[in-house]
Amino acid sequence: MLPKQHRLIRREDFATTFDRGSYTSIHEGVAIKFVKTILPDSRIGFPIGKNFSKKAAARNRARRVLRAATFQFLSQLKPGFDIIILIKPGYKNIEYKKVTEDLKKVFIKANLLK
Repeated sequence: MLPKQHRLIRREDFATTFDRGSYTSIHEGVAIKFVKTILPDSRIGFPIGKNFSKKAAARNRARRVLRAATFQFLSQLKPGFDIIILIKPGYKNIEYKKVTEDLKKVFIKANLLK
């Protein structure tokens, strides 16, 4: 689980990131939206809606796998960003190893790693 200071929770923060944020994607199924903030820590959110799966268990599993994979990169992320990690609906067979590789690619592409 992500530490509290690294969680993007408030609806307003999600809306700001979606509206003003930059979008980076890789074709495998993971995308991010991010925006620079004045906060000392980067915050991360995982909105996984019903377009991914109608089953709550599948959405919750995807959220858990994304959190676990993202936790690995917390110390390497540049501070002061709000990041939303999106997963495309075609990414049904979600595996930790694949998600970790894809997240690393998208973080490098967005220049968010130290």
